Amino acid sequence: MTLTKNLYGITKDGKEVYSYIIRNKNGAYIELVSYGATLNKIVVPDKDGVFRDVLVGFDTMEGQEICTDSQGRTVGRVANRIAGKGVTIDGRNYQITKNVDGLFTLHGNHEYETAVWDSEILSDDSVKFSYFSPEGAEGFPGSVKNEVIFSFDDNNAVKIEYYAVPSEKCPLNLTNHAYFNLNGFDAGTVLGHYLKLYCDAYTPTDEKAIPTGEIRPVENTAFDFRNGKTIGQDVSVPDEQLIIGRGYDHNFQITGYDGTLRRFAESVGDISKIKMEAYTDLPGVQLYIGNFMNGTQTGKAGLPLEYRTGFCLETQYFPDAVNHSEFIQNIFSPDRPFKSTTVYLFTI
Repeated sequence: MTLTKNLYGITKDGKEVYSYIIRNKNGAYIELVSYGATLNKIVVPDKDGVFRDVLVGFDTMEGQEICTDSQGRTVGRVANRIAGKGVTIDGRNYQITKNVDGLFTLHGNHEYETAVWDSEILSDDSVKFSYFSPEGAEGFPGSVKNEVIFSFDDNNAVKIEYYAVPSEKCPLNLTNHAYFNLNGFDAGTVLGHYLKLYCDAYTPTDEKAIPTGEIRPVENTAFDFRNGKTIGQDVSVPDEQLIIGRGYDHNFQITGYDGTLRRFAESVGDISKIKMEAYTDLPGVQLYIGNFMNGTQTGKAGLPLEYRTGFCLETQYFPDAVNHSEFIQNIFSPDRPFKSTTVYLFTI
């Protein structure tokens, strides 16, 4: 394993941003960027031995700063959505910044994503990023000390370890918002990708994409990926939930969740035959297929980020769990910090 550090760029407000490349004995590598604690590249071989970058995103500092779709970013304090009612803890209500049309909160108003994280090389295969979220940031209670460790190994496994300690009771739900295209970032839509989800139910949403509280079985619906199918097979069926999300943009319940690391997904690029297996110790995963990318932003190699050219598997507690007692709760405290691990393993 080798690890190299380089100056990636300078932010508009003059902060230095660094990149870290971890390369294994086979020549595969990942690139990490301290702006947003971003997983920026995963470069692995395809069926012909050609190395492909399987992450949609940016390769310039300017692109990173204009990014609006969270590509590759570490997301917090709470990934995904919180309803406009905010968060109530021990009888006190906290009104969190409503950054979507003044109606609800998405991804903690992107606080973690737009911060330059402190960084530390731990070994030749891992880097730790740290960020302190100040008291009351975005309306959340208390402050939070955050750490995210990325590592890469000779088996082409990317491991992400999260650790966050709040100063008082606070909802936390950190994730990474990587957009995968296993045929390569420049290879067009992901609708032909094979996807299998070890998920027996999903959480339907209202018209604002906020979960209703129902946990609905996937059986006999377009949301059933248990036996594997292409992402595009059922995406256009006349399902109210697909109309609301403009396609898949939903939380799935991982079958057999018990807090231990378990496989929840497999996907294969239909052209490259690159296979990704995904693991988490959290109860849910958000499947999103880039329904809102519309070509207006310029990504890697100067190419526009087009509709459905990447898919996300965001490991998580269920969206808006704080407002649904029927969901597993994500309130943490100084004595009960947030800890989680996600792994993406790449083979042929």
